[in-house]
Amino acid sequence: MIKLMIVEDNEVVRQGLSHLLAAEAGIAIVADAQSGAIALEKLASGIGVDVMLIDWNMPGLSGVELTSRVKLLMPHIKVIILTMHSKDEYRMQAISAGASAYVLKDLAIEDLAKIIREV
Repeated sequence: MIKLMIVEDNEVVRQGLSHLLAAEAGIAIVADAQSGAIALEKLASGIGVDVMLIDWNMPGLSGVELTSRVKLLMPHIKVIILTMHSKDEYRMQAISAGASAYVLKDLAIEDLAKIIREV
Protein backbone atom coordinates (compact mmCIF):
# COMPACT_ATOMS: atom_id res chain seq x y z
CA MET A 1 0.00 0.00 0.00
CA ILE A 2 1.37 3.42 -1.00
CA LYS A 3 1.01 5.97 1.81
CA LEU A 4 0.19 9.35 0.24
CA MET A 5 0.14 12.90 1.60
CA ILE A 6 -1.65 15.57 -0.42
CA VAL A 7 -0.38 19.14 0.00
CA GLU A 8 -2.73 21.63 -1.67
CA ASP A 9 -3.86 25.02 -0.40
CA ASN A 10 -7.23 24.91 -2.20
CA GLU A 11 -9.58 22.97 0.08
CA VAL A 12 -11.96 21.88 -2.68
CA VAL A 13 -9.10 20.54 -4.79
CA ARG A 14 -7.44 18.87 -1.78
CA GLN A 15 -10.65 17.16 -0.69
CA GLY A 16 -11.51 16.17 -4.25
CA LEU A 17 -8.11 14.58 -4.79
CA SER A 18 -8.36 12.79 -1.44
CA HIS A 19 -11.80 11.43 -2.26
CA LEU A 20 -10.91 10.29 -5.78
CA LEU A 21 -7.49 8.82 -4.94
CA ALA A 22 -8.80 7.00 -1.86
CA ALA A 23 -10.92 4.93 -4.24
CA GLU A 24 -7.82 3.79 -6.17
CA ALA A 25 -6.41 0.36 -5.36
CA GLY A 26 -3.07 0.36 -3.56
CA ILE A 27 -3.19 4.01 -2.45
CA ALA A 28 -3.92 5.12 1.12
CA ILE A 29 -4.31 8.82 1.92
CA VAL A 30 -2.53 9.09 5.28
CA ALA A 31 -2.45 12.89 5.54
CA ASP A 32 -3.23 16.13 3.84
CA ALA A 33 -2.07 19.67 4.43
CA GLN A 34 -3.07 23.09 3.20
CA SER A 35 0.46 24.49 3.35
CA GLY A 36 4.09 23.47 3.21
CA ALA A 37 4.61 24.40 6.86
CA ILE A 38 1.78 22.13 7.99
CA ALA A 39 3.08 19.33 5.78
CA LEU A 40 6.52 19.61 7.41
CA GLU A 41 4.92 19.56 10.88
CA LYS A 42 3.04 16.38 10.02
CA LEU A 43 6.21 14.74 8.70
CA ALA A 44 8.09 15.78 11.85
CA SER A 45 5.38 14.16 13.98
CA GLY A 46 6.43 10.81 12.54
CA ILE A 47 3.64 10.11 10.09
CA GLY A 48 4.80 7.54 7.55
CA VAL A 49 4.61 8.76 3.97
CA ASP A 50 5.87 7.13 0.78
CA VAL A 51 4.73 9.75 -1.74
CA MET A 52 3.76 13.41 -1.48
CA LEU A 53 1.53 15.07 -4.06
CA ILE A 54 2.42 18.77 -3.79
CA ASP A 55 0.80 21.77 -5.45
CA TRP A 56 3.23 24.15 -7.17
CA ASN A 57 1.54 27.40 -6.06
CA MET A 58 1.00 27.77 -2.34
CA PRO A 59 1.33 30.68 0.07
CA GLY A 60 4.44 30.56 2.24
CA LEU A 61 6.55 27.67 1.01
CA SER A 62 6.09 27.02 -2.69
CA GLY A 63 5.82 23.45 -3.91
CA VAL A 64 9.41 23.58 -5.14
CA GLU A 65 10.71 24.91 -1.82
CA LEU A 66 8.77 22.25 0.06
CA THR A 67 10.14 19.57 -2.27
CA SER A 68 13.72 20.68 -1.58
CA ARG A 69 13.16 20.56 2.19
CA VAL A 70 11.45 17.17 2.09
CA LYS A 71 14.20 15.65 -0.03
CA LEU A 72 16.86 17.07 2.32
CA LEU A 73 15.15 15.81 5.48
CA MET A 74 13.59 12.58 4.18
CA PRO A 75 15.15 11.60 0.86
CA HIS A 76 13.21 8.32 0.72
CA ILE A 77 9.92 10.19 0.18
CA LYS A 78 8.97 10.53 -3.47
CA VAL A 79 7.47 13.86 -4.55
CA ILE A 80 5.05 14.55 -7.38
CA ILE A 81 4.48 18.21 -8.24
CA LEU A 82 0.91 18.95 -9.32
CA THR A 83 0.46 22.15 -11.29
CA MET A 84 -1.29 24.05 -14.04
CA HIS A 85 2.06 25.37 -15.38
CA SER A 86 3.13 23.56 -18.53
CA LYS A 87 6.34 25.50 -19.20
CA ASP A 88 9.53 23.43 -19.29
CA GLU A 89 11.33 25.90 -16.99
CA TYR A 90 8.91 25.00 -14.17
CA ARG A 91 9.34 21.30 -14.84
CA MET A 92 13.13 21.67 -14.68
CA GLN A 93 12.93 23.57 -11.37
CA ALA A 94 10.78 20.83 -9.88
CA ILE A 95 13.08 18.04 -11.04
CA SER A 96 16.15 19.97 -9.83
CA ALA A 97 14.49 20.29 -6.41
CA GLY A 98 14.11 16.51 -6.25
CA ALA A 99 10.63 15.84 -7.61
CA SER A 100 10.16 12.40 -9.14
CA ALA A 101 7.34 13.60 -11.41
CA TYR A 102 5.71 16.79 -12.63
CA VAL A 103 2.06 16.51 -13.68
CA LEU A 104 -0.57 18.92 -14.86
CA LYS A 105 -3.85 19.34 -12.98
CA ASP A 106 -5.91 18.46 -16.04
CA LEU A 107 -4.67 14.87 -15.87
CA ALA A 108 -7.30 12.14 -15.51
CA ILE A 109 -7.46 10.68 -11.99
CA GLU A 110 -6.64 7.19 -13.32
CA ASP A 111 -3.47 8.55 -14.93
CA LEU A 112 -2.51 10.37 -11.73
CA ALA A 113 -2.99 7.15 -9.75
CA LYS A 114 -0.79 5.32 -12.24
CA ILE A 115 1.97 7.92 -11.83
CA ILE A 116 1.71 7.67 -8.03
CA ARG A 117 2.18 3.91 -8.27
CA GLU A 118 5.12 4.27 -10.68
CA VAL A 119 7.14 6.69 -8.58
